[in-house]
Amino acid sequence: MNDFEKYILENKRQLEPKKVDPKVWLAVENEILKGKNKRFQYLIKALILGIILSFVAYFFYSNIHQNQPLDEERILAQYDLTQYNFTQQVNIKKQQLAKASVPQDKIEDFQILLQQLEFMDGQFQDYLQYIEENGYQEFIGDQILNFYKSKIELLDKIQKEVEKINYYENLQPSNSDKVEIQI
Repeated sequence: MNDFEKYILENKRQLEPKKVDPKVWLAVENEILKGKNKRFQYLIKALILGIILSFVAYFFYSNIHQNQPLDEERILAQYDLTQYNFTQQVNIKKQQLAKASVPQDKIEDFQILLQQLEFMDGQFQDYLQYIEENGYQEFIGDQILNFYKSKIELLDKIQKEVEKINYYENLQPSNSDKVEIQI
């Protein structure tokens, strides 16, 4: 052993601190941990920001494409489907039905027919979306033509039901208030 080592062994008790202040020790530990955690904190913040921006971009993109109705007239004209004047026929029939009213106790009779209209309109939007994504194909054009024919037939059926109910209502009036059909 050399002189230095002997001196340390002999004076070991004097070289050791008597007592360390816990506040000082905690402050030192916190500073060390802060240095290590700063990089981790920046990484976490960047990750959270990236996730938020991804969600915002996704919802913005999906809302633009889902909530924005497809331009029905433009697509029909582009693929020469306007020659049948189906949209005009449907609009005329809808205007006629918008003025129609039936007794409130008979409105439930129309719920199935109205649900069929909603379902058909959803299918039509799917057809238009398919054309937007995949381009026009003959089979989808046939589907659109069938859609319009079926929709016109359904609107005619609703009109006939309204006329029938109102005919019988005139023969035997009920006490029920009249309400409009929501088309």
